[in-house]
Amino acid sequence: MLNPVNIKELLSKSKQQNRGQGEHLIEDAKRVLRRDLFSESKILQNLKAYNSAKDLLEEEGLDKENLFLLKDIKTTCVNYRLRFLDSEFYSAEIPFEAIAKIKALNQSQHKDLKHFKVLGSKQALCGKSEEEVLLLCKTLDENYYLIHRWGQALKWSRRWFTWPLRNFENLFISVALITAFITLVLPTGLISLDETIGYFSGFRLAAFFHLLIFNFGVTAYITFAFNKNFSSSVWNQSSEF
Repeated sequence: MLNPVNIKELLSKSKQQNRGQGEHLIEDAKRVLRRDLFSESKILQNLKAYNSAKDLLEEEGLDKENLFLLKDIKTTCVNYRLRFLDSEFYSAEIPFEAIAKIKALNQSQHKDLKHFKVLGSKQALCGKSEEEVLLLCKTLDENYYLIHRWGQALKWSRRWFTWPLRNFENLFISVALITAFITLVLPTGLISLDETIGYFSGFRLAAFFHLLIFNFGVTAYITFAFNKNFSSSVWNQSSEF
């Protein structure tokens, strides 16, 4: 439970959780439609899509364990506050092993691949952390193929520390729980000057609501002042880079 976690394992778990019984049938149907779209009789009608396909990976022959849907990636990014951005936003140097794998894919598929993405924490993508980074490439079926990964595994505690910033509901619950804890540990003497009242009273309830309003104000200020947007809205946004 306290062991570090790597991002690929997180993606695989998200894939298992998100994939329903009919998911494979839908993916197969998409592949059939895609092949039909690029049949000789329809190439001219869909020339724009055909030209863009020259930059994308074909999934046939690839390791299925390294193929991930966009929703698998989004789930992992939101849960662990990671970013999924174009590779140009990666500030550090991409390892030689990753470049070699890209060249091998280019040769095997006879393409000049583009549409590369990096997945990792904001600090890792900015070169300020040695945490794990994944390099992925978009496929013809609009999935993403894991080409290479490097860096250190994420700390086991990351999911819990980033839980409040997933969305507004999580932030509300977190502030309310912290406020409730503070209210419960406050001595009765700090809540009321009346020494005859018991521990549980209307004064403690009133203190909870006053502290809740105060804590929400402080949280809102910190959120806006330090540009702490929710993970659900910035997981694929490059506005802060």
